[in-house]
Amino acid sequence: MIEATGKQSADQESRQGPEYLTGYLRHMADVRGASPHTVSAYRRDLTEYHNHLTSRELETYSQASVRSYLGYMFKRGLNRSTMARKMSAIRSYSRYLIREGVLSINPCEGIPTPRAKRMSPRFLTVEEITALLDAPSGDRTIDHRDMALWELLYSSGIRVSELARLNRADWDQAGRIIRVRGKGNKERLVPFGEKAVRRMEAYLKATDRWPHRRENSPLFLNNRGRRLTVRSIQKRLEKRLRDCGLENRISPHVIRHTFATHLLDSGADLTAIQEMLGHESLETTQVYTHVTLDRLLDVYDRSHPRSSGKGDGK
Repeated sequence: MIEATGKQSADQESRQGPEYLTGYLRHMADVRGASPHTVSAYRRDLTEYHNHLTSRELETYSQASVRSYLGYMFKRGLNRSTMARKMSAIRSYSRYLIREGVLSINPCEGIPTPRAKRMSPRFLTVEEITALLDAPSGDRTIDHRDMALWELLYSSGIRVSELARLNRADWDQAGRIIRVRGKGNKERLVPFGEKAVRRMEAYLKATDRWPHRRENSPLFLNNRGRRLTVRSIQKRLEKRLRDCGLENRISPHVIRHTFATHLLDSGADLTAIQEMLGHESLETTQVYTHVTLDRLLDVYDRSHPRSSGKGDGK
């Protein structure tokens, strides 16, 4: 077992690093169900960490080495969110090494992670989302599919990656529930509205001409009868935005934010929104309360006679 105080030489540890890293990345993909994108990001971040320590002949598993890398990131001028992501990868990797018996002490213990500035999520107004969903569209199969995509995104608040992974068996029209496989391959049940039902009915009727009938078939298909990809969904949304005269910076994730913000504005319970969004922590969901409070304060300042924004208060 390697002590975090760094009894081994830097040469020995730099050789061991890549070997353990391969096992960790396999664990991320196979056990934790991380997406290929996440695994790739962790590989880049941890490889950069090892390269930094090797070039400076630093011990891989020591607090001094972690502090050195943190200082290196500050000197490079990386923003706090990037530094937080890289430190998160190192912490997670260190916990894995402890579980595997490679380390006895976590070298990240006691080292604070730079706190990223939390940005308020961007969302659409009711008028904007209505324009996206209710503006006229064509009568082709692809048109019915696209309208079902946007309606279901707004109706359920699921991630675009979750939308792309849906199968026909996941769609329970009678119960108005979809089974969603989220991060870490965790399943949850999410409700949807009547308008989404009608859009999906039109789409599924139109897809009778497409080669998929089995329950395990993808729910959303391209015109070759294959599963629609995340990138294809994004490109189709860009086209829809142009057709509706809306700005092109709206992403599927903005529609997810819009779903959560509008529910909260209408008095929905924060815990229920957390469950529908598939957030592990309520703290993640609470960002929407800041959005709502900011809007309430803005309305107050513009409307109340005694607010700082109204007259001289006399």
